[in-house]
Amino acid sequence: MTPTATVILIGGSGFVGRHLTDILLRNNYQVVIVSRHHEATHHAKEASWFLNSNYNLDELTQLLSASGPSSFVINLVGQLHDKRGEPFGPGFNEAHVELPTRLVAAMKSSSLTRLIHVSSIGAGPNAPSMYQRSKGVGEKVIKESLLNWTIVRPSVIFGRDDQFIQLFASLCRVFPVIPLASSTSRFQPVYVGDVALAISQALQLESTCYQVIELAGPSVYSLKELVEVAGRTINKKPLVIPLPHTLGYLQALVFEHLPGKTLMSRDNLASMSEDNILQNQAIQPLKYFFNINPTPLETLLP
Repeated sequence: MTPTATVILIGGSGFVGRHLTDILLRNNYQVVIVSRHHEATHHAKEASWFLNSNYNLDELTQLLSASGPSSFVINLVGQLHDKRGEPFGPGFNEAHVELPTRLVAAMKSSSLTRLIHVSSIGAGPNAPSMYQRSKGVGEKVIKESLLNWTIVRPSVIFGRDDQFIQLFASLCRVFPVIPLASSTSRFQPVYVGDVALAISQALQLESTCYQVIELAGPSVYSLKELVEVAGRTINKKPLVIPLPHTLGYLQALVFEHLPGKTLMSRDNLASMSEDNILQNQAIQPLKYFFNINPTPLETLLP
C-alpha cells in the first residue's frame, strides 16, 4: 500500500463510518467522506468531505474520476425504516438498490475496481422484511457488477455510541417494566471496532474478493437477554415481559406513528422473525478472514 492510497466512504458520517475513518487515517490512507449530512463534518477534520444531497450519478462520477484509478470505494449507506411498499418502500429502494446501481456505474466510468459493500445478515430477495429484501437486491447489483467486490454482512452492531443497545438502555432508565415483542429472536452482536477493522483489512486482502462475509460477535443472545444486558450497562434490572405476536404487531404499529425517531416498526418485527446470527456457527469469520478475536458485548458493562 502506498501512503497516498485514497479510500472513498459513501455514507461515511455514520456510526461505522466514524470508526472506520479513524482506522484508515491511522493507517495513512487519504480518506474522502461522501455524506448528505452537513452537520457531521465536525468529525475527522483530517479527512476530505464531499457533501452530496442525493448521491447523484454525475457528482459521484466526477468525484471518483478525480480520485484516481487505484482508489478504493466503501459503501456504508443504509436506512432502517421506510414507508410500506412491495417488494419494499421507496426509501429502501433508493438507499439499498438505486444508490449501489449508480455507484457501480460511476466506478466503471472512472476505471475504479475495488468495492466493499456493507449489507446485513439475513439479506435476500425473499426475506421476510422490506429492509432485508432491499438489501438482498442491492447485493445482487454488486455481485453482477464485474468489479472486485466484497460484501460484508454484520449482525447488530454495538458500541459506546450505538443506536441499538443504547436505545434499550434509555428505555430501561425510564421504565422498570419493558413489554417486548419478538423476545426470543436471536442476535449475535458484533463490536463496531471489529467491523471497522475488518473492512479496513479487506481493502488489501485479495482472499476477500468475491466473498460474502458475515460478521458477528462471539455469543448469541435472545432479544430479551440483550435488553437485560442494556439495563446492566446503566445498573438497572428491568422486568422484561414477552409480548405475543399480535400485541407485538400493535406495539410496532403505535411506535411507527409516535413523533421523533422511530423506535420500532412492523418491518423491524418482520426482520426479527428470523435469527440474526452466523449461518455457520463452527466458523468465526472475523478470526478466519481477518485474525480478529471478536469483542464480547459485555465490554459495555461498567
